[in-house]
Amino acid sequence: MGKGERKWTFSRIGGVDQVVIRNGDDIARLKDLDQKLWAVLAMPSSQPELGECLAHLDSDKDGKVRVPDILGAVEYLSGTLKTLDLLLEGTSRLSKDSLADTSLYEGFEEVSKILGADYSANNSYIDLPDIDKAIAEFSSLRFNGDGVVVPASAEGDISSEGAKALIEACVGAGFSSLDASGVPGVRLQDAEAFIAAAKARTEWLASAESRRSLPMSKEDWDQAYCLYGDLKPLIDDYFRRSQVLAMADSPGAVSELLGLVSSVLSKNLSREDPDLALLPIAMPDGAMRLCVDGAFHPNHAQKLRAFFSLIKEVEGCETCIDLGSWEKLKAAFDSYGAWADAQPLAGKALPSPEVLDVILQDSTLDVLRSFLVADEAMAPHAKALGELRSIALVKRDFLRILKNFVNFDDFYLQKKGLFRSGHLYLDGREMSLCLDVHNPAAHGSMAALSSMYLVYCNLSRRDGFVGRNGVFYDSQGRDWDATITKVVVQPISIREAFFSPYKWFAKTLEEMAMKRAANAEAASIDKMKSAASATAQLDKAPLKQEASPMAKKMDVGTVAAIGVALGSIGAMVTGILGIFFGLGMWMPLGLLGVLLLISGPSMILAYMKLRKRNLGPLLNAEGWAVNGKLKINVPFGATLSFLATLPLGSIRQLADPFAEKKKPWGLYLAILLVVGALVASYFLGWLDPLLGR
Repeated sequence: MGKGERKWTFSRIGGVDQVVIRNGDDIARLKDLDQKLWAVLAMPSSQPELGECLAHLDSDKDGKVRVPDILGAVEYLSGTLKTLDLLLEGTSRLSKDSLADTSLYEGFEEVSKILGADYSANNSYIDLPDIDKAIAEFSSLRFNGDGVVVPASAEGDISSEGAKALIEACVGAGFSSLDASGVPGVRLQDAEAFIAAAKARTEWLASAESRRSLPMSKEDWDQAYCLYGDLKPLIDDYFRRSQVLAMADSPGAVSELLGLVSSVLSKNLSREDPDLALLPIAMPDGAMRLCVDGAFHPNHAQKLRAFFSLIKEVEGCETCIDLGSWEKLKAAFDSYGAWADAQPLAGKALPSPEVLDVILQDSTLDVLRSFLVADEAMAPHAKALGELRSIALVKRDFLRILKNFVNFDDFYLQKKGLFRSGHLYLDGREMSLCLDVHNPAAHGSMAALSSMYLVYCNLSRRDGFVGRNGVFYDSQGRDWDATITKVVVQPISIREAFFSPYKWFAKTLEEMAMKRAANAEAASIDKMKSAASATAQLDKAPLKQEASPMAKKMDVGTVAAIGVALGSIGAMVTGILGIFFGLGMWMPLGLLGVLLLISGPSMILAYMKLRKRNLGPLLNAEGWAVNGKLKINVPFGATLSFLATLPLGSIRQLADPFAEKKKPWGLYLAILLVVGALVASYFLGWLDPLLGR
């Protein structure tokens, strides 16, 4: 570090050293900060907050803001603001003295004069809402400097009617651009492209008559061409079958086809019958002729007769069509089809031919050019407004973006964070660290690395719902129904870990008891069903005397084994109680040791996992590039979720009319302890003096 060079300040936050942004000089020197010391190297531009500014900073529009984008913004602000200390305000206010280029502010004042309004709420500065209001009204002007003219721009005198029709025709045909006012309009290149296409269409229409090469009227030609598209494959199939028949040169060659016809005749036919679809349009003829008044396939007869009636004036098609005549017909219709497919502006909404003639005149385009020149004259004002808006937007949001990029002060110190999307209320708890999940697959592999207790929910908004699990409030205050879809279980506190073995033991006992009770209930119901069935059959069948099996007697050895087992268990319990009561005044420590022996492993594991909690993997799963760890220790984690608590000064009315009657469990426990102590004292000999032994 050279002499006189300023030093960086770092603070220990989130388990890593993060740079402190103290003033504008620190922001200006970010290009000198080693990128390995940045908290983040990339973040998605689609965040719940500041999305507009992030999208503005995303120079290559790839959906992510990277370090070069941040440094580019610093350089841009250094050239537009007199001092970067203004960024510490966190507001969009701009004064004439705060701008390096005062012409931008003067341009805003000129626009205010053009619009005849004063948009500044305070004469000493302008704010982002002031700029937005001025832009909205400036964009609604006849000429607004965006290089696009709309139909309303051409209103005024009779000479501009042609230009207005040209603009409307361009928009209707899809040759348009969006005006700053949100209305479709045209640029010069749009109009020139439309005129070229319209002239090509005019020439195309002029050649239509020459494309109809058969002797028939235009109406008959159009109908015949429509029918030709459906009948071409069918007639081609007929002539191919006829060629095969001629090649066979045998009367029996059509026997199989006649057999198929006979089988079809014996059925109750429908139009979609698959056997009917196998038949040709007519019986093949080895002479390669198709009679226009012959018998045709019932599914196609109507179209065939209509087609043949339209081409009857064509030479060679009066009574029969041979293969040569059919090939000539195909050549004529296929040539016409290729011409029709090349139609310019096909399917576009176009004006009448009379209006189109006016549009295509050179004078019409000249009038449109004059409108575009007038619009271009307003471009400096539009540019000044756009530049001012960019400066105000970035000035307001840039410091907070830095505190989510260079460091994570916004998350650790302000309890915010751009990635936080809202609050989830679930099961009597408020959870404020909520993230939008756009990539569930990535979370599947990254979630466990965070060592955090995670609840994944589907969010929806609708009028009615069933089975709501919770409510989520987003950053705009809108409420969503939250339905749990996945839970990643991790320890949430050492206190919870202390009780977890006992909860597990109680849950296991409860499940075992419920299982045994369910099995016993099922067995009892089966016995009752059997008894009921037997009772119902008493009057239908005589009772059979069955010898009842003799109950199996317990073996003497089994009795002895049970006695030995009970004695061993009693001796073990007596030994444990003897050791425990032998501690004397150290008995509380012994009790504490037993508790630690049971809960200690769970508490140690919870302590280790709580120290490892890291937000980084979750952000990385969402497309961030976190440059290190973002730890969430126990004190900070306690600020991210809250249990339900009664407000201070609340009055509780404890007289519950539906409260269950409580059993004296305390008395039962005291009696049990006294009896246990007496039994232990008896076996340990402590009662011998009282018993006269």
